[in-house]
Amino acid sequence: MILVDIYAPGANQTYDFSLDENVKIELLLEEISGMICQKEHCTLSGSIKEMLLVSQNQKKVLNSDLTLSHYKIVQGDRLMLV
Repeated sequence: MILVDIYAPGANQTYDFSLDENVKIELLLEEISGMICQKEHCTLSGSIKEMLLVSQNQKKVLNSDLTLSHYKIVQGDRLMLV
């Protein structure tokens, strides 16, 4: 598990998340979006498959079929959910 900051431009907020770096990003997107919607009392419109996780440090879109460890995402890295 690693602690990362995730910026969600739609909510204009940054959230701290503890994520398993060995789980597919596709599953993390479901978890992240669900937690943000629960905290912000909103509902997700659209499909999870349309969401992207971006590494702000590496300036690249992360493939949802891979893991955070594949991209060498470490404790304290900053991600963006779009």
